[in-house]
Amino acid sequence: MKPHYFIGIKIPKDIAGTLATEREGWQLQSHKRQTPAQDMHITLLFIGKDVHSEIDQVEKLLGTIKQQAFTVSINGVKTFGNPSTPRIIYASLETSRELNELQQQVHKSVEPLQIKPDPKKFVPHITLASRWAGGEPTERQFSIATMRFEVTEFSLFRIAPKEMPRYQKIANYPLENASTTFKGECL
Repeated sequence: MKPHYFIGIKIPKDIAGTLATEREGWQLQSHKRQTPAQDMHITLLFIGKDVHSEIDQVEKLLGTIKQQAFTVSINGVKTFGNPSTPRIIYASLETSRELNELQQQVHKSVEPLQIKPDPKKFVPHITLASRWAGGEPTERQFSIATMRFEVTEFSLFRIAPKEMPRYQKIANYPLENASTTFKGECL
């Protein structure tokens, strides 16, 4: 089976750890998969299988992207799918012009290739739990602390379903003027 790929932003270790700890406090039984802290990320573009053997070209094209480092804020918990039986529970992000610009640059960089990016509208998020396990619908409201962190790089990832971490960086792309001190904080 050919590996799948995506382009994304890895969540800093301390922020991902806090998200995982807060999620554990929910004692969530409704979903089959809870994203481990080391796999938490923001997907900029899902590629899927490299059907046309273009991943080396993707790697080079991503290196042409120029963007300043920026800060994003986690501002709550939302869901995809039916709210009482959600497919995904995720940490939502405040609207960020810089994050949207980075996602658009990533998308535009692969346009010359045969890769067919996911056509869905970009909804920046950090998946906390996925795959509804069944059972009684829930009306639970989840909450997390407000957090923010600096985005200093983005990466090309290979998905390795049977390994840990499941999402493995194969190329890293630093952003310009990244801070050497601020990484993340709970507010």
